[in-house]
Amino acid sequence: MDLQLWHASVLASSLCAVPGLVLLAEVLLARAGEDGGGGSDGPAPTFRVLIPAHDEAVGIGECLRALLPLLPSDSTVLVVADNCSDETAAVASELGVEVLVRDEPGRRGKGYALQYGLDHLAQDPPECVVFLDADSVFTRGGAVELARLAAAAARPVQGVFRMEAHAGAALPERVAALAVRLKNTLRAEGLMRVGGAVSLLGSGFAMPWSACDVVPPPAGELAEDAVWGWRLADAGLAPIYTRAVACEGRLAQGGVATSIQRARWERGTLLASWRVLPAVLLRAVLHGRGGVALLALDGLVPPLSLLAFASIACAAFGVHAGLPAYGALAPLALVGGALLIAWMRVGRDLVATHELFALPLHALIRLVRLPVTIASGGEWRRTPREEAPGE
Repeated sequence: MDLQLWHASVLASSLCAVPGLVLLAEVLLARAGEDGGGGSDGPAPTFRVLIPAHDEAVGIGECLRALLPLLPSDSTVLVVADNCSDETAAVASELGVEVLVRDEPGRRGKGYALQYGLDHLAQDPPECVVFLDADSVFTRGGAVELARLAAAAARPVQGVFRMEAHAGAALPERVAALAVRLKNTLRAEGLMRVGGAVSLLGSGFAMPWSACDVVPPPAGELAEDAVWGWRLADAGLAPIYTRAVACEGRLAQGGVATSIQRARWERGTLLASWRVLPAVLLRAVLHGRGGVALLALDGLVPPLSLLAFASIACAAFGVHAGLPAYGALAPLALVGGALLIAWMRVGRDLVATHELFALPLHALIRLVRLPVTIASGGEWRRTPREEAPGE
């Protein structure tokens, strides 16, 4: 037996088992069902709803018409029309909300838009700020409930945020919807139950003004919400998760749009996690902050396609190096078990049983494309909301 090869296989299997164990624990600890959970009965603080919008003329009207009846007044909403080339600002203004127009083509991205809006609100800061994407609508609770929860906790609060595939979506789009459900519901719920902290998921969250002031939104990040949540946690303001409020958006439709959306998420999250989270994890361990350490470990879990094939590679390497079967196959069993349980709990309406056999090929395609995704330019690109037939 080659001892160096054996030790290398043990190390590889151990490293691969850690994210698999994190993933399985989160899936197992997540509660079943769609009940709203506990809210807050405290007084409603003063709050503003901040909506960054880039070329959202098609969807901003639907978002605002669903939102405004839930608010004390139309002036509660602040829309930042960010580097728009369409009628986003005009559509929002017609509905009576406050609109800021930002035109800085050299500084594109959601983080810049959020900071622009917060700088404006700093002139007369509210007690809380609620953040909502321009293509999202509340499906349970609303902005008042989120603001009330954030004020009561004195911490950021993330509601349930789901992104659903369009009717008749192809398998890759439905798999993307399943991945979002796994990350934004099962993993967030499980992480909250075991560690008491989550990151920000993109839309449907609120935070006290003091948190906005202490930890500003990151500019120039492709995964700005996740990075913001990690930095808040590192500063002692870890976001908490609530089922009392839920909002929903829509995933990209069509091959080109889906590729743009997935590339931004994968490149942004993967690179940012390895740049930001090792230091966050180290500080959390040194200061005994277990919840933040678990949040950092969760953020270091790689994209599922990469994790799945890494576990297969570790299993093959371990068998070749002479590891016992239980050691060689442990990472694969952890990852495979987590994904199977996730599908059984939240994915059977998206991916039929017979389609499960196509998932390894889908994951392999994602894995092959991952190096190109990572090496691609870091410029922020808007996800097209609609795609012409045949594209």
